[in-house]
Amino acid sequence: MEDFVKKFAEEGAFVLSEKIAGEIIACSEEVKLAPKELLVRYGSIDTNVYIVAEGILRVCYFDGNKEVTLGFTSEGTMLMSLFGYMRKNPAFMYIVSCGKSVVRKISKEDFDRMISDSHEFACWMYTVAIHQLYACEKKLSLISGTAQERYVALIKNRPDIIRNVSMKDIASYLGVTPSYLCKLKRRLLAK
Repeated sequence: MEDFVKKFAEEGAFVLSEKIAGEIIACSEEVKLAPKELLVRYGSIDTNVYIVAEGILRVCYFDGNKEVTLGFTSEGTMLMSLFGYMRKNPAFMYIVSCGKSVVRKISKEDFDRMISDSHEFACWMYTVAIHQLYACEKKLSLISGTAQERYVALIKNRPDIIRNVSMKDIASYLGVTPSYLCKLKRRLLAK
């Protein structure tokens, strides 16, 4: 658990103190997820905040008849349904575990109280939000180009995803079909 708290505390631009990180963890509840279990369901109202303690989760949505994977989490990552948290609207995106995973669930009320009561936490949370926006732009810069270039960038930058996530989900993330990804893998292995 200490390693998880350390990664969580370092999620922002400055490190959250052990005291505040401990308070957050103390007001959270452990949720264990089986592989492919939904954490946040499309169309449901979920106002909670989640912190990944173990495993990898993916954030996705449906674009017509096609599932699109926006990204994957790592240990210490904070995530939520922004529609639910901000406006109590049904989720547009859904969050699903890629394998056995554990998250810490914090109610909106507890999370908002922490922001209100702790200037340190509010500043840290601001940097977490900016960091996540940065990560979105970085992802676009790394996962661009041809399908092969995007796959090679994924291998180089996120080997944990290659090791722990199904080929179907990786294909969704890269915007290709699973059969095309298999051909691409074979082509790269042949080089």
